[in-house]
Amino acid sequence: MRGIYEAVYNISGLNSARTLLYLTAPSGKCVEFRYARVTNATNETNEQCECTIQKVTTLGTPTATTVTPTKTEQGDQAAGSTVKANVTASEPTYTAGVEVGREGWASVAGWTYAPDEAERLIVAPTDTWGVRILNAPTAFDAVCRLVFREIG
Repeated sequence: MRGIYEAVYNISGLNSARTLLYLTAPSGKCVEFRYARVTNATNETNEQCECTIQKVTTLGTPTATTVTPTKTEQGDQAAGSTVKANVTASEPTYTAGVEVGREGWASVAGWTYAPDEAERLIVAPTDTWGVRILNAPTAFDAVCRLVFREIG
């Protein structure tokens, strides 16, 4: 399927509640979140964690790293969405209760948001949504992945 992109980022020593990835949809296009995953690459001691995907009310100017999404089909154009990872300061403000995929997860197993087609989150043009870990875990190297489709 055309217009599908993947953004992946590794966070070394993740040990605080924060935004792991956020995506801002381009103007004139909606974005469908197809899949999100957070895995633990280093810590062998299991603990309970909690993640969600939540709508950003006010983005502000977070300190984060720009991630260039990879297109999944050779002939596609570059993604128009902006993706940033590993917010370390100036967290965005989130809209209370406007979220999907919130679940507790065992840290050695990882967290996955993989909804059925009819349940996928559709992000309106220029809206921003973030993938967040809601608890402060024992430090581990997190692999964060978001697969999305641009529509329009």
